[in-house]
Amino acid sequence: MLFKAMNMQVETRLESSLHNRVYIIPDKENNPTQVEHPWAIDIKVGSKPKFRLPKDTKIIEVFDKPAIEGRLLILGKPGAGKTTMLLQLAKSLLERVENDLSEPIPVLFSLSAWRDDKQSIGDWLVAEFKSKYGVRRDLAKQWLSEGEIIPLLDGLDELAAERQERCVKKINQFLQPGNWNNSLVVCSRSEEYQLYQTQLLLNNSIELQPFTAEQIKNYLDSTENSQLWEIMKTDEALRELASTPFLLNVMVIVSQQLSWEKWQEFESTEERLNYLFAAYIDEMLGRKYQGRKPKNENTRRWLSWLAFKLIEQNDSEFFIEKIQPTWLDNNSHRLSAKLILGLMFGLMFGLILVLVSVSMFRLTVRGISVLILMLISVLILGLILGLILGFKNTQIKTVETLSFSWGKAKAGLMFGLIRFLMFGLTFAPMFGLILGQTYGLTYGLMFGLMFGLMFGLILTLTGALTIALIVSEIENKTQANQGIWQSVINTGIVIIINYPFALLLAGGFNWVMTQTVDVNTVLVSGLGWGLFSGIFKGGTPVIQHFSLRLVFWWNRYIPWNYAYFLDYATDRLFLQRVGGGYRFIHKLLQEHFAQLRFDSGRVR
Repeated sequence: MLFKAMNMQVETRLESSLHNRVYIIPDKENNPTQVEHPWAIDIKVGSKPKFRLPKDTKIIEVFDKPAIEGRLLILGKPGAGKTTMLLQLAKSLLERVENDLSEPIPVLFSLSAWRDDKQSIGDWLVAEFKSKYGVRRDLAKQWLSEGEIIPLLDGLDELAAERQERCVKKINQFLQPGNWNNSLVVCSRSEEYQLYQTQLLLNNSIELQPFTAEQIKNYLDSTENSQLWEIMKTDEALRELASTPFLLNVMVIVSQQLSWEKWQEFESTEERLNYLFAAYIDEMLGRKYQGRKPKNENTRRWLSWLAFKLIEQNDSEFFIEKIQPTWLDNNSHRLSAKLILGLMFGLMFGLILVLVSVSMFRLTVRGISVLILMLISVLILGLILGLILGFKNTQIKTVETLSFSWGKAKAGLMFGLIRFLMFGLTFAPMFGLILGQTYGLTYGLMFGLMFGLMFGLILTLTGALTIALIVSEIENKTQANQGIWQSVINTGIVIIINYPFALLLAGGFNWVMTQTVDVNTVLVSGLGWGLFSGIFKGGTPVIQHFSLRLVFWWNRYIPWNYAYFLDYATDRLFLQRVGGGYRFIHKLLQEHFAQLRFDSGRVR
């Protein structure tokens, strides 16, 4: 499964890279896979001076050199093609695994996800296996101890500046003899890496060199863009930007839209980059789209917010289901999310109360005033709980896969006994006060005690069952928002599992109250109990997620159909798919979007 996931990720990211998609335009026959980048690569082995590799040298050949033994550092300027080089290496290594299953599997990791300075790289890799690929911790530890994987670590420079060298030291600790004696590859920007006092204990480094003027000319000629070279050969600033593959490809795309007279007016590289990316965004938004296109201003605002949040959270990949309460910008948004969450819980429990009580109360109560009073009480209680407990753990954990644990079932029974007594003592006085107004205090207290004990009993049994269900993430997500939709499905599974128990308890409760068993009452009441158990186990993260999405949508940070928009942005070459997630097609473009000023109404 890991091989399949990695193969899919590498192929998807290589195919959706800007270089490979520049020419995917109607009426064009150019095959981008046949147009090779004229990379120049300098290599440094140990303390020896660096030297230029032959032009046709493959990254896998460098990786295999005896003096390197697969322990490699890839350096380069922003846009130089470091990640593409890493993906090409991963592809070559995966081909080896396909031919020989005993070969270690290359696994991509983003160092931007390393958030705890005290966490060792070994422990972090195990945690990333769990969160990103759904691999059990014990299995991940086994793979690491037996050298069955090759860690490919991208984005060292994406960490906060003050944390980058700390990460280097942690990697060096991981590379100590006796701890990790196998291959490992790291990618970083050259400028940042040269500032570190501590250097990585790798056998070799390669640095992707900027294109020379001749290489740029040859590349533009091979892609039928000779007219761009005529402008570029007299503009040193333009040639400097074109010396990296990513920016050169952006120029190829927007060359017809740029005003070269205006270009000459800019004095700084930042101004030129902003102008270049603005033209790129306009060009991609202006292309025809077969589906329903969002407004261009909305696309800019939504991508600006997403880029800003990814940088703020030190993430490079985005999964819809992993939106967290920490993404809320201010106290007003946090309060809104809590109120929505509390209201939704109140409505859900109010619905359950109706299902459980309507049939029963029509046998014992002449009016509906008591039921209405109870519903109002439940709604108020839901709002209070939403304000107090809403997003208490600040982490929404989706229920994507289920498995059973006898040990947790026993623990659930013990915990359930406490709730059994707690609910009995809680409902007795509450119902006593409500029903006592109509039927007398004694009847109300007896009814409340019976209702509470039965409520606690079903929580004991169904709670033990649902606690025994171990939840985890899907190993390889292939669809957008797959985690949330799978949580919805698993909520239904929990409801179905608990429904027979709920029917038995509802029937027993009905017999105690009326000395008869009414089938309709039992079926409806059982459904209410089943819904409660489903919300308890799998529905809560779904409700939390929807509450967050509603706040972000209301403030115009995201569209209603987020998955559709992200696929649209992928088609426009702003994002690329990574399984069920998304990432910006390049860090430079992400940084440009993040710099756009935005508010809930418009992008400035």
